[in-house]
Amino acid sequence: MAVEDPNILTEDDLFDIYKEVLDVAAEWRNVGLALRVRNPELDVIEKSYPLSPRDCLRAVLAGWLKGRNGPQPTWGALCEAVAERAGGNDRVLAEEMARKHGVTLKASQSQKPEPSKSKVHLEPPSTSTNVNNLAQSQKPEPSKSKVHLEQVVTLRDLLCIKYKLPGTTDIQTLRVERSISSHWETLAQQLGIDHGECASIAMAKLQDPVRCLSEAISRWINRNGRKNTTWNHFLTAMIDIDLKDQADTLEKALQYRVL
Repeated sequence: MAVEDPNILTEDDLFDIYKEVLDVAAEWRNVGLALRVRNPELDVIEKSYPLSPRDCLRAVLAGWLKGRNGPQPTWGALCEAVAERAGGNDRVLAEEMARKHGVTLKASQSQKPEPSKSKVHLEPPSTSTNVNNLAQSQKPEPSKSKVHLEQVVTLRDLLCIKYKLPGTTDIQTLRVERSISSHWETLAQQLGIDHGECASIAMAKLQDPVRCLSEAISRWINRNGRKNTTWNHFLTAMIDIDLKDQADTLEKALQYRVL
């Protein structure tokens, strides 16, 4: 008889789960299928939240947590569902989640064991080679103070960033979407989304500024690729529209984030 997993997730965990898988919201239907949600139920969800993949994803997860569908709600089951979808970046996300929550994923079919390496006799490197290698290893590492600015913007981080400032013990929470949502249209246009598209977003999202900002940023990310959607680009756009105070707060949160 199977042993029941003691770490069962409940409806109280919805926000944490939703934040973890937000980056695959565009594939919410496939996530639902992996969690064994039936197509008719997915159709109902889609009709309830037209043009809103994030709301659809949240509805799928909420139903799963209530025990209406699929495998028992655990982090392991969720990681497997994300990994099962398509591989690639989704597999990477699943592996990150698995490490964070102490879950062991099943090996993907594409992961084949490496061939055994035959023993090869290697000549000891010359002294000059050792000196060169040592010199290279002693080169100063690039400053890490701005590494966070080169990371790619994600919808998960826009939803919530937890951080702890030096010399403090309290973990603070920054909800980026809510802090700048009243400026969403100006920011969207600064990021290259024209007025007409902003009007279309506003109509689709019923003028809700948080949902409008989320949709605009999602389109910006999908349109421009990883190299051009870093936090550095995002913060620069904020400063250009006179949101410097909010940009400073966001940069601190990114620099001192708690994973």
